[in-house]
Amino acid sequence: MKKLSIVALSLAMVAVAPANAAIEDIDQLVESVRQEALREAEHDEERIDRFLGEQREQQALLNDARSQLAAANRRADQLRGEYEENELTLTRYEGELQERAGDLNDLFAIVRQAALNADSVLSNSLVAAEQQERSAFLQQLGKGERPPSIDDIKTLWTNVLSEISESGKVVQFPAVVIKPQGDETEQMVTRAGVFTSVSEGNYLRYLSDSGKLVELSRQPPPRFKGFARDLEGADSGVVGMALDPSKGAILSLMVQSPDLAERLQQGGGIGYLILILGAIGVLIVLRRSLGLFLARRAIDQQATAETPDTKNPLGRLQKIASDHAHDDAESTAIRLDEQLAEESSVLNRGLPTLAVLAAVSPLLGLLGTVTGMIETFQSITLFGTGDPKLMSGGISQALVTTQLGLAVAIPLVLLHSVLTGRVNRLVERLGKYSSDLMTDRV
Repeated sequence: MKKLSIVALSLAMVAVAPANAAIEDIDQLVESVRQEALREAEHDEERIDRFLGEQREQQALLNDARSQLAAANRRADQLRGEYEENELTLTRYEGELQERAGDLNDLFAIVRQAALNADSVLSNSLVAAEQQERSAFLQQLGKGERPPSIDDIKTLWTNVLSEISESGKVVQFPAVVIKPQGDETEQMVTRAGVFTSVSEGNYLRYLSDSGKLVELSRQPPPRFKGFARDLEGADSGVVGMALDPSKGAILSLMVQSPDLAERLQQGGGIGYLILILGAIGVLIVLRRSLGLFLARRAIDQQATAETPDTKNPLGRLQKIASDHAHDDAESTAIRLDEQLAEESSVLNRGLPTLAVLAAVSPLLGLLGTVTGMIETFQSITLFGTGDPKLMSGGISQALVTTQLGLAVAIPLVLLHSVLTGRVNRLVERLGKYSSDLMTDRV
């Protein structure tokens, strides 16, 4: 193709050459074209020779690769056979090992299971806060593939005996304590067996998941905190201490129970109203008890006195009898009856109010119960029954107000009955004195 293009170019040049071009130039042009064609032919032969050489080299490499692949396949077949033979040998050895091991496998399984069971107990023990390295050994022994050795079995037995021994000891050791604010501080901890731990007079709770001790955000009453301080300061002897088998879990729940002030707060406004009525009733009881005591003592003194004293009921009766000594008996009797009724009214002063308070208190408690139940049902309507805490407020108000109403009403009813009995006895006594005065007149 290249040759044709060169010839075409030459012919074009001849075609455009001037008519007067010399014949010598045409011969030279033809000669140059011939030479160019020869050079092109030589170049093509060189390219063909080089291509054939490279083809022979590629063929040699392909043959070499095929020979290596065949050798590799033969090697793979040989290794596969050796692998299968080794697998059979290994299976035979494992069978022989199982036969020779016999009861040791059962023993190893028992040891591993015992290690896991011991870890589940010891990791939750309060001693783990002091000896944290036991759990790692027991987990490795229970979950490891290596057969347990004699030393491993002895260590397992030692850990179990150590737990039994530590359950009867009081030990002090440094440990990280998490404060209620979330701060972690290292301080001395006193452990009473595997039950209770205290630090700086405060009770702690052991968290088995993190292996740390947490100070209770709300401590028990001062009496129990005194036990903790006595235990921390004791060097020997017998010291009283509150023990918690749950390592502080039960104690943390017990201290969450509301105290008296929180109970009263749960009653709400109705609860405070019941308490106010109860306080008013108590004041009335105290005042009337004192008044009846003074009245009885004054009557006793007047009964032995010769001259009437108008500062006491009997003296006023005697004064009326002496002032109307010359009147007819019927008129004097009427005046004494009127004075006796007035004295009875004075002695009964406050008791009707006390009876009203005793009757109103349980009614207010019932009102609080209804109000709390309405609040509970509203919470159920809005949020459902999935979270009991949402309903606890209304239920607490319902129960606390009922409790307060009964707690106020029952003593007031009893005290009202006692005071009424005292008043009746004094009135009966005054009635007898009035009858005696009329008898003496006759």
